[in-house]
Amino acid sequence: MEKEKWQIPFDHPNAVSLLTQRLDELLAPHSHRPLLCLCIGTDRSSGDTLGPLVGTLLTEAPSPKIQICGTLAQPVHAFSLNQTVAEIKQLANAPFIIAIDASLGKQKEVGMVEVGEGALVPGKGVGKKLPPVGDIHIKGFVNAAGAMPSHILQTTRFHVTYEMATKISRALLTVAAAHSTPPD
Repeated sequence: MEKEKWQIPFDHPNAVSLLTQRLDELLAPHSHRPLLCLCIGTDRSSGDTLGPLVGTLLTEAPSPKIQICGTLAQPVHAFSLNQTVAEIKQLANAPFIIAIDASLGKQKEVGMVEVGEGALVPGKGVGKKLPPVGDIHIKGFVNAAGAMPSHILQTTRFHVTYEMATKISRALLTVAAAHSTPPD
């Protein structure tokens, strides 16, 4: 049985507080583990910048309670994901991984931010075969899926991606401030 999806429009007036509340619910049982945001995507495609943009925004307002993998300057994308995951597995104190990525969805999902339990499968919408990652996931539906997914991501309005990233990063910083264990 599939779990019910929790989604909110990025432009909802209370998006940040509702995202924070949902993240807090999912993180509460894991307050003893350090947090790591695995921000997946590339800076070469406006729609696929969601993850690296969240990572960059998190580094601009640093929190000692969040470790960040993936920024606009150093993106974690299809070619570096496996190596990054291997490096994370080598960390002495196993972090709680929040995987963040852009997604293509149904037309009615465009503009939605999904926060849920379990891993996400990066690159699935563009036909890449990558491993599932994350203890929980945040997906931003930046555009509708179609026949040429790479082209769709490249022509996605950056404004949507930027606004989503801003709200996601604000929620992550808020919930991290209440999280009890800083990373190593």
